[in-house]
Amino acid sequence: MDRTLLLLILRCGLRVAEVVPLQVSDIDWPQQVLRIEQGKGRKDRRVDVSADAVASVRACVQRRPSGVPGEAVFWKQKRPSRPLSVKAIQNTMARYANAAGVVASGHSLRHTCASNLLEEGAEIVSIREVLGPASSTSSERYAQVSNQQVKQEYVRTMQKVLQHSKV
Repeated sequence: MDRTLLLLILRCGLRVAEVVPLQVSDIDWPQQVLRIEQGKGRKDRRVDVSADAVASVRACVQRRPSGVPGEAVFWKQKRPSRPLSVKAIQNTMARYANAAGVVASGHSLRHTCASNLLEEGAEIVSIREVLGPASSTSSERYAQVSNQQVKQEYVRTMQKVLQHSKV
């Protein structure tokens, strides 16, 4: 499950606070899209998901213990009846980063997602749509892009990222 959490943040540019409340019903499996409700700035958005992240989430959902409340995709390992918290994810990241001897956070994984997409040729406007604007003021600086354009750009560039990635 830990790998799936980190993979979603890295591949989709999700905020840690967007991963925590994720429900099975928020996943459109055939379209490989997540519905993020009330992200930062209380904005809803749809986020495309890479094939490896979809497979990891599917495996995670199939391993859900019976005590997990509702349709929660993620749960506490030691107490499945309790919801996962932002702090628990941050602690997990810190533990893995310390073990690897690197500095990492949810924000740095989001930044890596954006950098990977940019390095493989994604347009900045599309990257902004993938990550979700922090505020309406900052998003007004960028041209509007159709959802289909964003999806095409994401799929095209994420395929390149996956070819060069070791994760």
